[in-house]
Amino acid sequence: MDKITLSKMEFEGHTGCLDFEKTDGQKFIISLEIFIDRIRGCYTDDLSDTADYAKIYGLTKEIVSEDKGNLIECLAQKIADGVLKSDNRIDKVQVTVSKPEAPVKGIFETMEVTIERRRKEFVILSLGSNLGDREANIIAAEEALKKLPGVEDIKCASIYETEPVGLEEQPYFLNTCIGFYTDIGPFELLDKIHVIENDLLRTRDVHWGPRTIDIDIIFYGDRVIMRPELTIPHPRWHLRSFVTVPLREIKDVGTDHPDDKEVSLYRKR
Repeated sequence: MDKITLSKMEFEGHTGCLDFEKTDGQKFIISLEIFIDRIRGCYTDDLSDTADYAKIYGLTKEIVSEDKGNLIECLAQKIADGVLKSDNRIDKVQVTVSKPEAPVKGIFETMEVTIERRRKEFVILSLGSNLGDREANIIAAEEALKKLPGVEDIKCASIYETEPVGLEEQPYFLNTCIGFYTDIGPFELLDKIHVIENDLLRTRDVHWGPRTIDIDIIFYGDRVIMRPELTIPHPRWHLRSFVTVPLREIKDVGTDHPDDKEVSLYRKR
């Protein structure tokens, strides 16, 4: 990943909790580290094949000068969002907001905050349950996912009742899919999913066996990951009608699966 740095840009701003900060303004120092996967301009020497420094500088200046919020943490988030939206080649940005004239008694050089944000990608998960209150388990998992910082624009498919696959001598499942935008990385998201599953008393004693909740990452943007702990896209998603049926409510996946008739609507949403 290549990095572009815009260091110690000085702007006049009005972000602060006190009234005089919003009216009088003060100096803010902003530094950006911008990450791009192999800057094409390295090979073409063409200005259009790299990030537009002047555009990013002007965008940052506009955000700082117009902000009237309380926290520099929130200001940093606005700058990160603006930079990521300004150029779809930017994969990640690190923003440092320094406030050298912060109204704090004492001797200091500056007060500052640094955040790192990735480009948000659309993620689709499959959820299933066949133990306990199946619908309550599904809804509890969805609510836990919605509360994750960095998750937004959530869409939940209807809930379907499906026959078990792999190990047939077990209760029928309820299944659904959920899609959302997030900047949580795929492996970090997997860790958070395991926490949610554990909180809902998921056990892994029997392969393809009964479970209170099962959450699988089906797609993570356009990424392809082949690791022992995580394969994306999920290798069997297109073979599972309990995935393809609710998935079509969120994403166009083409033709119907031959076994779609074995999936029955449980609750439409």
